[in-house]
Amino acid sequence: MYFFNLPGFDPDLGINLDDQGRFPYLRFVDHVFRRGNVDYLSRNFHFENIADKAKLPVFLSEPNLKAIFDLKGRKNIIVDHHSPISESYADELRAQFERGYFDAMNEYPQQIISILYNPDNESKIAHLEQLIEFCSYHLYFEGFAVPSCLYALGFIQAYLVRACGDRVNTLRLAKYQHRSVSQKQELPVAEVQTKGPERIPLDYAVDEIISMWLILVDAWKCKAVGSIQVFTREEEVLQLLGMMFEEKGGRLPRPEHKYFEMPPGNYERVLNLLMHATYKLNTDRNNIGLDRYCQLLLDTFSCYSKTKLESLRSNINKARGNIVQSIGNLADSPHSKNVLKTLRKINEYGVADLT
Repeated sequence: MYFFNLPGFDPDLGINLDDQGRFPYLRFVDHVFRRGNVDYLSRNFHFENIADKAKLPVFLSEPNLKAIFDLKGRKNIIVDHHSPISESYADELRAQFERGYFDAMNEYPQQIISILYNPDNESKIAHLEQLIEFCSYHLYFEGFAVPSCLYALGFIQAYLVRACGDRVNTLRLAKYQHRSVSQKQELPVAEVQTKGPERIPLDYAVDEIISMWLILVDAWKCKAVGSIQVFTREEEVLQLLGMMFEEKGGRLPRPEHKYFEMPPGNYERVLNLLMHATYKLNTDRNNIGLDRYCQLLLDTFSCYSKTKLESLRSNINKARGNIVQSIGNLADSPHSKNVLKTLRKINEYGVADLT
């Protein structure tokens, strides 16, 4: 069903272990590895981030790999029935796992695009749950340290993380849409026709605004954000901008406003930066106050669900240094330089001193 192009994996038979005799066998001192009993469909399920704070997040749930990659847990693991596993060998196995993990993070949207863009939420949830169950079944390290096996497990783990996040977001969105429809049914006809918050007109060069906001495609890689990817294509960012802003040149679409359920992390840090920078660039050309920009963030993203307008207005620009530095460190991002180039035009940001 899935992973037709994944090396070392057969959709019917699972991970290929034909070469297992050529590689070490791992187990606990007193028992072999067993399947974990994990309920991925629980709303309270939590993936553990095993990456250092200075690196991109790596979310892990396979219990046997957790033990191998954990400095304390690996003390109970032996290789080929007698030798304690060394730190260098555990790191070697982890490197194979993470290679598959990050390859999958980049390929995920393209591989299951038909699921992600299904407008029927119930059908989308059903397909995501099917994918989650498929990944859950195959995410099992039996102990055979075949490199292609570790790569495949990393690949499957990443798909599982993304699919669980998409499922939770879809469930929340469906609940929000149901609540919005129920509320609209009780409103007068004139109010039922309202399409969300009023768009803020852009009087600054829209091309620069767009190029700055496109960093959202790569924002998940920022240390200061520490989350999974939300926006995977530039077209999605243009849709977002079209929901929030009004411009005369026709560069932005005009979709109906929607509410974004954001995954765990600190996405508000990059959103704060982008919205405040847009306000600073735009405010010289109109008299729209910061409150309206802040309210738009509150009305659009779930990461502000517990934030008051007054608090956001006072703190929207306080953490800009960390996120600007994180963006500057994204050497593989085609958008990071455009962000810094635009931010340099705002004197108070002092970006020239950070790059």
